[in-house]
Amino acid sequence: MLGVKSINITQTLLHQISDIDEFKGFWTGLDKHTTGLKFLADVTEHGAQLERVLQPLQHKGLDPDIICLLNAMLLGEQGLSVFKNRTVPLPFSHKDKVFGVLDTAEPDQVKPLLSKLCDWVNESLEKQDVHPLLVAAVFNAIFLQVGPFTTGNQRTARFLTVFILLKAGYIYAPYVSLGPLFENKMQRMYEALKHNQNSLEEGRPDWSEWLPFYLDVLQDQKQVLLDRLESQETELKELSDLAAKIMALFKEHKRLQMKEIIQHTRGRRATIKIRLQELLEGGYIKRHGAGRATWYSLV
Repeated sequence: MLGVKSINITQTLLHQISDIDEFKGFWTGLDKHTTGLKFLADVTEHGAQLERVLQPLQHKGLDPDIICLLNAMLLGEQGLSVFKNRTVPLPFSHKDKVFGVLDTAEPDQVKPLLSKLCDWVNESLEKQDVHPLLVAAVFNAIFLQVGPFTTGNQRTARFLTVFILLKAGYIYAPYVSLGPLFENKMQRMYEALKHNQNSLEEGRPDWSEWLPFYLDVLQDQKQVLLDRLESQETELKELSDLAAKIMALFKEHKRLQMKEIIQHTRGRRATIKIRLQELLEGGYIKRHGAGRATWYSLV
């Protein structure tokens, strides 16, 4: 079904995996030891929302019920989605342009194929005999070729990619939506997936187009975060020393009042008022309350 043993680890794949794993380590250190993430207000809320949804599921194995649950949630429905009861081709389109249509599994094949796929994912992540990035890539390809639902298959596949990456320790995965990244390369996505599907159907599994494409998208994902971090670092360097000290206080405090800022920075009240106003106008922090009850937080 999967043809994983036929995967050829090329220098390109090694470079892509190493690049992503290097960022994984960097982000883990950032998450534990610096205030950097607290400054990325434009991405942290997205990540926090996904983490709230996936946190209860992180320590569970992947199975068809979880997949049905996530599909229903993404479609705004209650309970579990049901698998398709008719064959539904999977279109690949972006901005009203259709790049191709992929044949998907027959309805009676969906649950057996998904069960087998989930078992392989769980076993591979536990044994660590296949790199987790490759596990996510293979899962994504087979899931889309099965096309288990009438609608929402691509969104569910992207969400499940984040689920698998989180389970494998890629804790930055929720912070950037994969949707636009895949959509920007929709034609290449369809062509790589179609090539892979044809090779599987012919009994000569060939992952040489899909894997580099998929890892390329994951590199785009980490690059979005890396660029944003570098941009934020430049912005922070342009702040005055006192303003930077005030920003650094939010490493330990979600909210701060004027008297607390004075106590921690030992700055003059009048000067701190000026710096706070600069931070407010710069969009770094926001003010809450009024008078003596006024307090500040990151945007």
